[in-house]
Amino acid sequence: MKNERETIEALLKLVNLYIDDNCDESGGIRHFRHQPTSNATKQALKNIIKTVLNFRSKTFSERLVELIEKRGYKPADIYLNAGVTKQHFSKIRTNPDYHPSKETALAFAIVLQLTIEETRELISSAGFTLSSSNRRDLVVECLIKERVYDIDIVNDILDELGFSPLTNRRNNK
Repeated sequence: MKNERETIEALLKLVNLYIDDNCDESGGIRHFRHQPTSNATKQALKNIIKTVLNFRSKTFSERLVELIEKRGYKPADIYLNAGVTKQHFSKIRTNPDYHPSKETALAFAIVLQLTIEETRELISSAGFTLSSSNRRDLVVECLIKERVYDIDIVNDILDELGFSPLTNRRNNK
């Protein structure tokens, strides 16, 4: 936490320096000057950005691989049960900037048998959230809270309620 506090303090100094360099408060109205920021400010900003990037959250790929390993699963078992192709899983795993669809992220959460809190954390790393104003999200949230971890059952329930499934994977009936 000490490094985090130091980062916050450095950001505060940078913001104050930037304001001092760029703000003209004449007449009680603030006008930003259209002149370049000083070299010292530019360098300080670059250093702060590098520091902040080092504190970034884990990517979806990093979180997913960590969860698979933590739970002792084989990756193939997870992506096959989630209805994800080997190629798609490889893309997720090898490209840290790749963000899967919300449906794919939720399918992984279900197959990994995540709690609702773990699910929220995983899907947020892909840029998504479960919304209380989205009926489909509420269905999935309810099923996760009830520990329904069979993707086919989840997909069947979604289908019965008129929603599209999370994945195209279906048991042969």
